[in-house]
Amino acid sequence: MELEVLKKSWEDLNKRLQHTTNFNQKLIENIIASRALTTVDKIKRMYTGFYMVLSVEIVLLVAVLAGNPFDFRYNLQFLPYALLLVGIIIAFVNLRHLSTSINRLSARNRIDLYLKGIVSIYDRNKRFEKWFGVSLLAVGLLVPFSFLPQKLERMELGVALMDTFIMISISLILYIAAFKLGVFNNRHKQRLQKDLADWEELKSLANELD
Repeated sequence: MELEVLKKSWEDLNKRLQHTTNFNQKLIENIIASRALTTVDKIKRMYTGFYMVLSVEIVLLVAVLAGNPFDFRYNLQFLPYALLLVGIIIAFVNLRHLSTSINRLSARNRIDLYLKGIVSIYDRNKRFEKWFGVSLLAVGLLVPFSFLPQKLERMELGVALMDTFIMISISLILYIAAFKLGVFNNRHKQRLQKDLADWEELKSLANELD
């Protein structure tokens, strides 16, 4: 009789532990899913801000090309700004592509598939980001040369070239500093990858318990 009571008590305890384990697992899953969805919402808000910034840049570059506020005399002086305008438009189109691709994914099903889909989108866009960053840097370094003709009217050749070189050096130093500080790192992607790793670790532990 005592053995049956002990056995029943053990089964009840085991059921309670299983119920508690399942409850804790669901709770952690909901926390990870909520954290991931919060990150995605931040990404969408960030893209909205990028749209505004890029739109303003496009308007300013068009104003420079159309209004010539710097009194450029040669068509070649407009070239860096024209290339920048093309680059900004390409960035706008690429941002639109990323935003549309993410919006097409559904978070209603498994959150891990949703996260993998977003990370995959960023991975496919990595090559474009590298190409675009290097190209935009190269074009940005050409901008100081647009002002060289005006400098030559006021300065000697050596002084004008030195002044242009200083401007290029400052731009290059700022770019390198930003790169070293991780400004160009995709922190949102890193957070999503961490959420995905936590989710997969949780699932692995749950499978071991089963």
